[in-house]
Amino acid sequence: MTKIFTISMDTETGEHRREQLKYKYEWFLASEQALPFITNKMIHFWSAKEKNRKGKEGVFDSYYRLLRKIYDEKIDDCIIAEDDCQLIELPKVLPNKLCYLNGLFINNDNWKKYNEFNKETGLHEIDYSKSRILGLWGVYIPKYTDVKPIIDMIENSNRLRAIDIMIMKNKLIKHYIYPSCFYVDDGGYSQIGNKIVGIHKNYK
Repeated sequence: MTKIFTISMDTETGEHRREQLKYKYEWFLASEQALPFITNKMIHFWSAKEKNRKGKEGVFDSYYRLLRKIYDEKIDDCIIAEDDCQLIELPKVLPNKLCYLNGLFINNDNWKKYNEFNKETGLHEIDYSKSRILGLWGVYIPKYTDVKPIIDMIENSNRLRAIDIMIMKNKLIKHYIYPSCFYVDDGGYSQIGNKIVGIHKNYK
């Protein structure tokens, strides 16, 4: 059975969010303090507040530690989600491809514009010549070895940015499943990051 790792903080809000989840998951404790190599390499906007800086680093660290766990413990057939991601439905048969389960299709030249994409049901390859997917609101990992390029990118980079942007810019996830398997409802804010999503029910 596919295992879902849900990243969530050990706070009252985190507990409340976990109580609202309608699927079986394994809680992965979100980081409040990132590893030194992450804080030392992370790029921030000069105007970013300290809370937002720590939040961005905490998100990055949480994903990095979970990816390392998946790789080191050789965990196949699993999903990474956050505690503001509600499961809609998974396909009866998941593909043998590392893929997005939700996200934003953004224009390569203007990240504030959304691009058209294939909306037929099933697995599709991302056309990186036109679009990229922003967000990590559900990622399927069929084989533990699929995460090694992401880990290598993190550990070998001189500078670090938001984890979803780094994965997107390096084209490390090449496929997506349509329609979305998760929807996002973060109540207008993210506990471990500084993004504001609100309710996001499908790709756009």
